[in-house]
Amino acid sequence: MTSVAVIVAASQLFAVAGSPNATSMQTAPAATAPAVAWPKDEAGLNTLATGLLDGWFQKMVAKDRAAIEAGMQPNFQRINFEGAFDRTSEVAAITALGVTAPTVSGVRATRVGDALVVTCLVKAGESVSGKKLPSEPSPRLAVWQQVEGAWRLAAWASLEMPAVRPAPTAPRFAGDAAMNATGSALLSKFLTAQHAKDLPTFDGMLAEGFQVVNFKGQKERADMIRGAKAATTEAPVIADARTTQCGDLMIVTCTLTMGQKVGWDTVPADPAPFLAVFQGSGAATKVIALANTNKPK
Repeated sequence: MTSVAVIVAASQLFAVAGSPNATSMQTAPAATAPAVAWPKDEAGLNTLATGLLDGWFQKMVAKDRAAIEAGMQPNFQRINFEGAFDRTSEVAAITALGVTAPTVSGVRATRVGDALVVTCLVKAGESVSGKKLPSEPSPRLAVWQQVEGAWRLAAWASLEMPAVRPAPTAPRFAGDAAMNATGSALLSKFLTAQHAKDLPTFDGMLAEGFQVVNFKGQKERADMIRGAKAATTEAPVIADARTTQCGDLMIVTCTLTMGQKVGWDTVPADPAPFLAVFQGSGAATKVIALANTNKPK
């Protein structure tokens, strides 16, 4: 801008500010969207989560690409038996999934900081690559945050899969190499503590309100700690890690090879898609959600 233009602009601004009608003439600052009020109890959280799940599946059934994309944060990640998806690949995958007649049950919702962690069972018609998946109820995990006054997904996991789980494919996106390495190291620390039965470290990394879905269904923090005490696990091998950031959440997906024996169940050391959601930073980092697609043969 020239010096003459600056002088003219300044004189115009002074004239407006000095006018009796200056208050009405000035442009109000852009308003930020108000935060959505959090429910005060468990019943309220479950009601909120049920509404969000129903709305999300309505978008999937309608194949509403714009609404689906708007419902996910830019750094969203999802896993199923095939592998990991980012926001772009997820929009295409959902519209190809052909979801029909979804029925949601067993909703459990917890608040962890600014994150809404939700697990449930879903019975729906779905197809992958033209092949129908079993329609029995199967676990889902979702993590929502409020962004610009709306609930948007940071992570999603589906444990619906063929009776015989095929080997996973490569992730649909590359991600940032440095971020991927950071997430892989953090996940390795957590899983190695489980393998080594370093229970103080393992327990200390689990947030209050933590939830997990695995072949046993929907589990909570106390279940995870009991399982870690009872299970015998092999050393974790992490491949194809992808790490993204949604606010104070770090979403880590990978292909995990970690056999384990829990009671009468033996989970083979077969590569399987895995998802972890961490919250916080440094020594205060906690795991708030996990999803493991591996299962006994």
